[in-house]
Amino acid sequence: MFRRINRFERAVGARLFERLPDGYQLSIAGEELLEHAQRIGQEVDALQLKISGKDYRPSGTVRLTAPDNLAYVFLPQYLRSFSSSYPDISFELLVGAATLDLTRREADLAIRATTDPPPHLVGRRVLGLKWAFYASPSYISEFGQPNTQAALSKHRLLAADGELARLPAFRRLASTFADAIVMTCSTLNAMSAMAEAGHGIALLPDDQMKPTLVRIFEVEPEFISEIWLLTHPELRRTERIRLLLEHLYESFRGDPRLQDVAIH
Repeated sequence: MFRRINRFERAVGARLFERLPDGYQLSIAGEELLEHAQRIGQEVDALQLKISGKDYRPSGTVRLTAPDNLAYVFLPQYLRSFSSSYPDISFELLVGAATLDLTRREADLAIRATTDPPPHLVGRRVLGLKWAFYASPSYISEFGQPNTQAALSKHRLLAADGELARLPAFRRLASTFADAIVMTCSTLNAMSAMAEAGHGIALLPDDQMKPTLVRIFEVEPEFISEIWLLTHPELRRTERIRLLLEHLYESFRGDPRLQDVAIH
């Protein structure tokens, strides 16, 4: 790295880094060069978006990002049926709650659980989901089932950690029932799994509903999350992305597992 920096500075004809006892720091010339490089990078990103947006062939690769549960439970079936119709379209699936930058092509199409999608993106609201408290039959057998939300204070609760803890429902849960929380989890899938194992009662969106959990009652006041399909405006007419967006929309809306819990 040291040799590469020296070689780069000789090629540019300027000292780009100040050598300090505790490391390297950009010089004034280095900061100016960085600003120019960032602007060039943004122009290249914008050009790539424009070129991709003129691709009308049902082929190529789509970089798709989705939260854990939607990726594990719903997407395998949806993408399999899509591939049967469009075998020349391949996928790069990025799983997690991290917000990727669609402008920089970190992803082409995002499935996001949000009620406030970024204004610079375009897409469709798929459906809304209520949230409820869930517990396993084994937990209910051992500790009983609360009849009211106030009764949760006498039970063992699972709460959120990390980015998940910022959601209003989890903030309220942490402030109201702090003494009843026995475990925190950074993902809904982990929380659901811990509830299945009988560790406590979990607050979950209804897409986490499964036969191994008992839906006790909805959270009060009502808390609803929404599923959105989002892409960059320059990509919405790209054929492979348009086709996948439409397919995912119809798949979520018609999924029998969501019919009883979804708000259309």
